[in-house]
Amino acid sequence: MMVHHDLDDCFILHSSANMRSLLLTLALMCLATPAVATTCEESFQKKGDFLNGAAFSARVQVEGLSIERAFSQLRPILARESIKTISTDVSTGVMKAENPATAFQRALPIDVFASMDGNLLTVEMIFTIPSGVGASRDTVKRYLCGALNQLLPKTQ
Repeated sequence: MMVHHDLDDCFILHSSANMRSLLLTLALMCLATPAVATTCEESFQKKGDFLNGAAFSARVQVEGLSIERAFSQLRPILARESIKTISTDVSTGVMKAENPATAFQRALPIDVFASMDGNLLTVEMIFTIPSGVGASRDTVKRYLCGALNQLLPKTQ
């Protein structure tokens, strides 16, 4: 019996073995590297500007907290800052709120989005301002993260 070895066949076998080795190495590196959760302050972003309007966003992740419980915690937290909750839909994970109108500005929307991934809840708040309205990045960050950082899992 004669065995024929083609150079291309050896290359394919060698390459697939290298690919398996590479994939295994990458998988082990992912398992060995701890996941680093981002703080609310690190997640904070501003998109837009004074002329076009802007959206500020921040998010937190809380283990062991349901969407319903997060929204029930957020209502009084926001109310203490004179922010009015307009609507809550637990099934879609959306809460609408607003910074009430004053003599100098109209009401400004705050949208809250919550989603579950296993036992981990992600809650994001987005504060939107129209063109021609300014807001201090640091002040908005303090308010958004001040509210989000108060969310507690049900065991606490």
